[in-house]
Order: sequence, then structure tokens, then C-alpha cells
Amino acid sequence: MDSSSDFLAQCFYNSLSPDAKPRKAAEDGLNEAANAPNFALAVLRLVGTPTYHEDIRRAAAVNFKNHIRQRWAPDQDSEFNPIPADEKNQIKTLIVTLMVSSSPRVQSQLSEALSLIGKHDFPRAWTSLLPELVDNLRQLASQGNYNYAAVNGILGTVNSIFKKFRYEYADNDLCIDLKYCIDIFAAPLLEIFLRTAEVINSAAKAAGASVETLKPLFESQRLCCRIYYSLNFQGMPEFFEDHIKEWMTEFAKYLTSTDPAVPDDLRAAVCENIILYMEKGEEAFYPYLNGFAGAVGNLLFKVSEEHTRDRLAVTAIKFLTAVSTSVHHDFFGDNEVIRRICAEIVIPNARLREDDEEMFGMNYIEYVRRDMEGDDLDTRRRIACDLLKGIATKHKQQVTDIVSALIQNLMSSYDANPTENWKDKHCAMYLVVSLASKKLRGVDVLTNEIVNVENFFGRVIVPELQSQDVNAYPMLKAGALKFFTMSRTQLPKDTVINLLPDLARFLGAKSNVVHSYAACCIEKLLLVKDDGVRARYTAADLGSPFIKVLMNNLFNALTVEESEENQYIMKCIMRVIGVAEISRDIADPCCIGLTSILNQVCKNPKNPIFNHYLFESVAVLVRRACDRDVSLIPDFEEKLFPSLEMILVKSIAEFLPYAFQLLAQLVELNQPPISPSYEQVFKLLLKPELWNANSNVPALVRLLQAFLLKAPQELNQEGRLSQVLGIFKLLVSSPRTEEQGFHLLNTVIENLEFPIIAPYMGHIWALLFTRLRQKETVRFTKSLVIFMSLFLIKHGPANLIDTMNSVKADTFAVILNEFWIPKLKLITGHIEVKLVAVASCRLICESPVLLDPAAPRPWGKMLDGIVTLLSKPEEHRVEEEPEMPDVAENVGYTATFVNLYNAGKQEEDPLKYIKDPKQFLAASLSKLSAASPGRFPQIINQNLDAANQSAVMQLCRTYNCPVV
Repeated sequence: MDSSSDFLAQCFYNSLSPDAKPRKAAEDGLNEAANAPNFALAVLRLVGTPTYHEDIRRAAAVNFKNHIRQRWAPDQDSEFNPIPADEKNQIKTLIVTLMVSSSPRVQSQLSEALSLIGKHDFPRAWTSLLPELVDNLRQLASQGNYNYAAVNGILGTVNSIFKKFRYEYADNDLCIDLKYCIDIFAAPLLEIFLRTAEVINSAAKAAGASVETLKPLFESQRLCCRIYYSLNFQGMPEFFEDHIKEWMTEFAKYLTSTDPAVPDDLRAAVCENIILYMEKGEEAFYPYLNGFAGAVGNLLFKVSEEHTRDRLAVTAIKFLTAVSTSVHHDFFGDNEVIRRICAEIVIPNARLREDDEEMFGMNYIEYVRRDMEGDDLDTRRRIACDLLKGIATKHKQQVTDIVSALIQNLMSSYDANPTENWKDKHCAMYLVVSLASKKLRGVDVLTNEIVNVENFFGRVIVPELQSQDVNAYPMLKAGALKFFTMSRTQLPKDTVINLLPDLARFLGAKSNVVHSYAACCIEKLLLVKDDGVRARYTAADLGSPFIKVLMNNLFNALTVEESEENQYIMKCIMRVIGVAEISRDIADPCCIGLTSILNQVCKNPKNPIFNHYLFESVAVLVRRACDRDVSLIPDFEEKLFPSLEMILVKSIAEFLPYAFQLLAQLVELNQPPISPSYEQVFKLLLKPELWNANSNVPALVRLLQAFLLKAPQELNQEGRLSQVLGIFKLLVSSPRTEEQGFHLLNTVIENLEFPIIAPYMGHIWALLFTRLRQKETVRFTKSLVIFMSLFLIKHGPANLIDTMNSVKADTFAVILNEFWIPKLKLITGHIEVKLVAVASCRLICESPVLLDPAAPRPWGKMLDGIVTLLSKPEEHRVEEEPEMPDVAENVGYTATFVNLYNAGKQEEDPLKYIKDPKQFLAASLSKLSAASPGRFPQIINQNLDAANQSAVMQLCRTYNCPVV
């Protein structure tokens, strides 16, 4: 493919054509040429050729940037070939000069490309980059008049490649790289910063510079501030400490300047730099602190409420908050200072703004996320209240007195004219919630540290909650419901119970936010525990007829426009069903309502959170209702089967794992013989293609286990056992699904008699041992030891040894010595440890192979492993296995397995009759040694390490079971 400049230029020209045919031909040509040697170099040279039209060069620059992104350091599984090293070196030689000399539109693309290269190669594989950028900066300075388009291109590139110093872990390598960058760039950075400040000052004195003229100058200063931030992020370097006066003098000018041309993003960058010094506790900054605190405070008093000024307001307030919680908090010690901050910074920023009202009505999900779920971390309202909380940490009484007066003034204003001044009441609510909120065991709750929560609740919130018009002043209603939710742990139970009918009424509000908040409040109330253990609200508190009204209102809320898939409502339904007494007259309408919703969302699954709570609601309804009345199982099957069948028939990928879990739950609830209606599901389960999607596997295994448990006789029909073992083979062949394969195999072993499985065991062992040789993972190892132990417990040591040796003579001995004994220590989990310990104990006490007097070593080493397993903590004996990367099977959306908590399978203990595996070991050893006195103490002394010898003796003494 031709990659000459003229050919490429023609392709780039045609790629801009409005006609699809030449544009498509050009794109195909470029894609083919991209695989040719030196393609990137040819494109870069074209970008630097001034004879080509600007549009062609810009299109080439965009192509070059994308080519670099795809091929400079592609992933191992990438479809793109990497750029050869020689071509990379030539690109590095050219790109800086071309970027500096290009027009702004081309320059921006080359700057991005350079940054992409820098992220991979800088500084260690591109040591010439920073010196070259510095040389170019100084050459521009020597020309007298700075070309600020070129200057900012260089600074933008440096800013990009230095960002890693902000977020990467400060290990030795990063510190070396940081020092390298500081040594080379700190002085030039100060030079350009001070030089640009002089240019700005000269322009201001001349009084003739336009905003457009000054714009690139201020952008240069902003970039310098961001670079400064990166170089100081790990701590103030010596150079910056030595020159702190120059930096701070200019920083202060931008914060105190009254020139409207000074952009807010420059001031915000300055604020972030001084916040950094406050957070790092840099002593060199302290002489400047009071000056900056005053400057930032004065700046905030003048900042308008326009959205365009939000970033400046937020960063400036964050600086004052950092000061308020530091050792320099005395800046806020004066009552007048606190009062002015409250009146001129906190209250104006805490008030509702027009965009809040718009979001409340137009985008309720985002409003709830910000207001109720805490996604408002960087909003003016949240940050302003954080400032007040910060001041209160050192000046609590002063803040309490001033805030109390402020709240009283706001409420008096509301009382004087509720129609006009309702926002004052909302502001008072917001202030109290913000100032009283505190994290308690990871949950936001309200405390009485600054404001008396119960008093405010009774005086301000209750009247709003008991208002008969649930649609009047909806933002006030939402504020009251939020307050109720956050004060749930402090409020007396009787108070809450009396207000539950009011909460149920608010589910009928037209406002999506209001009925969402009502649902959130009910749901979180039902999670409250006394002493962290006992549920405060039980089924008795949700008695009839209230529960019927509540459920009816919840389902009706899901019919309101835009709340058809309201996740907060559905989560509340799930929680209420999980607590309430579910009688038949509650279960029937709930099941009908849930299946109706399920049928609707099957048409277009789009809200995974809502869908998850929907399936959880079905699962908890089935569990709670059938725990109370097993005669409801056929009713649930009748109502749910059509919906579940639709999911299976239409193969709705997002819902298949949920459907299989619900079917498993229903099968497990049945008593044998199970209903014939499950026959088609069982046949479907045995189709290999269904198991190809990893997202289905855990749920399919769970369902197949349920069938094997309830109807093991079904495996004797139509070669089904062979099909099940074929599925096992498929699963165990992949590290991603091997554990699920063992779950399936364990269920087969547990539920089928030995004569049925005996013909297949040789093939099963051969498959497992082949996989063990090919790829031994920790997960596979543990699963295999557990499987062998379960087989021994169910079918005896003799059958275990014989079936293993049917693969090849002495297979058992090899597996025992090279695998079973060394891997005993890896087993974790109470049930698993007991199973493996008891099985291994039976092996050494019952198997003639282990009891052979001519070969005592395997017996001793097996006992050594058992004692290690039972006596040492997991953390002292278990190897960690690195997490396997989760590689998506397909590009785009892929369904994933999400476990249904309420359809969970109870873990079965195959050794319920053995309570203490240590006692079982001691008793077994004592009985064995009594039959051959003097033999086993010698073997123990020769094969167990000293610690385990002591442990065995201690066990025998504890349980009075001597080894003789």
C-alpha cells in the first residue's frame, strides 16, 4: 500500500468529504496503509509540511494521535501491531519541534499525541523529552515576544505527563522520576511564570489589552499552577521552598485582583495549590496563611451564584475548611468572622438554586443520588456546610449559638409568609441535616452535637410529615423525609410507629422524588437494629391492615410516570416483604404485581439495579411465604412459571441467571416427587450450549444441584448422567468455571449410590488428573482435595483407592504422596476443614494401604498434614492465589452473574453427626493405637514436626484419648 505524502494527503482530503463514497474509500485506504512500515512517521512528516492545506494537516494530526493511542503500547490481546522501536525513536526526534511550530488546531492534536507517548516512555525511555521542551521554552523567550500558543502547547504537554505524580503510589521509582523532573523543570517553570506575570502587568498598565489578548497569558499561568501542583503533591521540594516568596506573591495577586479578566479557573488552580500546602502541613507556607485566608474569604463574599463560578467557589471554600480544622483555626475565633461566613458564604450557598428545582422536577434519579445518597461532594451546598462543620470542630459553642439564631431567623421568615418563603424552611432543614450528620458504622446519621435533632424534628419536621396534602411544596416534603431518614436511629420507636401511616401516604405523591424518599425512609427504618443486633421494627409493627395499605401504595407508586422502574420503590418492596408476616392474602397480590412488572421489564431490560431488587423481591416473597405456609408453593409455581418460561424461551441474557436461581429455589422448596412441570426445565439444563455463557454457570449449577438433590432418580433415564458429567467436563476444563464444576460433581457423588457412578469414576479421575498436570491452580487444588474427601466419606476408602487405581496402577499412592498430603494445609472454611480432616483421618485409620507396616512414612506425613490443618490458623498455612483478570467474553454489554441473597442456598454439612473434628481425630488415633501398642508413637516421633507432635499429645490429653 502506498504511504507517500501525496497519497496520504489525498486520503486525508477525501476523508473530510461530505460524500460517503470517497470518504469511505479514503478511510479504507488509511486503515490499510496503517499496517505499513513507518506509517506514523510518514503521517507526522505530512503534518509538518506547510505546503499542504491546514485542514489536511489537522486531519493527519488527528489520525496520528489515534494511531499512537492504538499502537504505541498496545495490549497483548490488541488487534493492532505495535510501532517498531526504530520508528518510535524517529517520531520522538521530530514531534516536539513540529508541535511547537504548528498552528493551534494542529498543535493541540500533536500535544495530545506527545502526552500519550510520554505516559508510556517518560522519563526513563525518553530522557531527551524534558530538556528539549525546556530548550524550546527558552528559545521562545529569547525571541522577545512570546508565542503563547506554542508556550501553552509545551506547558499543556508537561502538565499532562506530570499528572502521574498526583495519583501514583509514591514508591522509590516515582520519587526518582519526580526528582528528575524537578531538577530539570522547576527553574524554567518559575521563569515562565514570572515572565508571564510581567507581561500581564505591562498589559494592565497600558490599559489597552483586550480580554482575548490576555486569555492565552492567563491560560499559561493556569498551566503553570497545575504543573506546580503536580511537582508539590508529594511534599514541598527544596527549590519551591527556596522560592516560595515569588510564587506566593503572584498567587496572592490573582486572588486579590479586581480585574474581571482574571479567569476563575486560574484562581481555582491557585486555591488548589494552597489547599495542598494546608493538607501537607508545610511550615514554609504558614507565614502567608493569614493573608491567603483573608483574600479567599473576601473573594467568596463577592463570588456570584452563577454556575460558571461553581468551581472557584468550591475550591475557595475547601481552602477555608482546611484552615478551620488545622492548628491555625484561630483565624475563625472571632464571632463576627463566623457570623459573616454564615451569612455571606454558608447561607447563600446552602439555599436552593434554580438548577436544584429543575433537577428535582426533571431528573429525579440524579437529584436523589446527590441529595440522599451523598453524590453532592463537590457542590456549593455541601462544601459550604462542610466549612461550618470544620469551624465547629474547634469553635463548637460559637457555631452552635450562631447557627441556632440563623435557623430561628429562617423559620421566622417562613412562618411570616410560607408561600413566598418556603425556601427559607428548606434551607433550615438542609443546614441542620448537614451540620448534624455523622458517619456511624459506615452509615450517615444525625447527632445532637450542634443542633438538638429531636427538638427540631418535633417542631419543624413532624408538621410537614403530617400535612394532608402530599403534593404541596414537594421540595419541603422531600427535605422532611430526608431528615426523618437520617434521624431514624435517634427517634423513639413510638414516634416512628405513629408516623408510619404518613410515610405510606407519601408513597402516593405525584413527585418522583417525594415518593422515592418515602420509600427510602421506610426501607432504612426496617434496617435499624438495637445494640447492632436486634431489629427494632418487626412484623408486629407492620400488622394488618397497615401492611395491605403499604403494599398497595408501593405498587401504585410504580405506575407513576418515570417511576415505572424506580429502584428505591422496588428496594422498599423487597425490604417490607422480608420483614412483614406474609400470609396468603398478602402473598397473592404481591406475586401478581411482581410478575406483571417482570413481564413488562422483560420487553426491554434497562435498569439493572431495579431489576435486581425485582428478582430479590420475588425470591424473598417465595421464601417468607413458603416458610409460613408450604401449601403456597403450587400457587407460586403457577404464577411464576409463565414469566420464567418467557425468559428461558426468549433467552433474555440479563435475566437468565436470576431465572435459574428462582427455579432452583422452587425446586428446593418442593418435596419429592417434584412436579412434572419441571421436566422441560431439567431437559433444558442438559443442553451444552446453555453453559457456554459464564454468567449462567453458577445459577445453572445451583439449579442442577437442586434437581439432583430432589430427584436423583431422573439421572438414570435417557443417559442423563453422561450428559451431566459432560457438563462437568466442560466446566472443569476452564479456570474460570472449575470451582462450579466441582460443585456439580460433589452433588452427583453425594446423591447417587456407588453402583450407579462406579462405571464413570475411572474417566472422571483421568480427566481430573490430566487437568492437574496441565494447570494446577490453588482453587482447583482445594476443590480436588475436597472432592476426594467427600467421595471417601460417602463411598469409603476402598472404593476411593480402587477407582483411582483403575486409571493406572499405583495412581492412589502417587496422588496421596505428591498431592493430597502436601495440599491439606490449603483447605479453608469450617465445613470444608472438618470434611477433609475427618476423611483423611479415616484414611489413615481404615485403609490397609496407609496401615502397611512396611511403609509408615505416608501414614506419618498424612497425620502431620491433618494436625497442621486442625491446629494452625488459616493465615499461617494458606497460599494466596492472585486474582484472575475478568476478561469480557464479548465487546459491549455482557450479562453477569449476580447472586440473589434471598434465594440463597443453605450450605449443607455432610458430617452433621460429627461436631468436633479434633475429638474425632483423637478418638480415632487412640482406638487405632490400642490395637497395636507401641507402634504409632514411634511413627509420630519420626514423621511429625515438633510443634505437631506437641499438638497431637495436647489433643489426646484434652479429650482423654491416649495414644499408646
